[in-house]
Amino acid sequence: MAELLVGGVLFLTALMVLGIIGFVFSLVFSLVLLPLKLLGFMLRGVAALLLLPILLVVGLVGVLVFGAGMIACLVPALPLLLIGLGVWWLVKRRQPAAPAH
Repeated sequence: MAELLVGGVLFLTALMVLGIIGFVFSLVFSLVLLPLKLLGFMLRGVAALLLLPILLVVGLVGVLVFGAGMIACLVPALPLLLIGLGVWWLVKRRQPAAPAH
């Protein structure tokens, strides 16, 4: 039974040592590769700035195309909209009733 306890303790110790070694390697590699990561972020930002006008033009074309489609789909609803506006105008223009004495 003591062998299992000693084996478990050794196993956990080995895991802790491997974890610490992995942490040290990770820290060293992150510090070594940090300038390259920063350069990558900078280049990605420059690419985003260069593509921004293209994305704006494509977005505007998409809005125009889908806007035309939306207008084409809403044209049949125009008579109902005009009837609703007429009813709203009739209700809105009524004067309040004079108070009874």
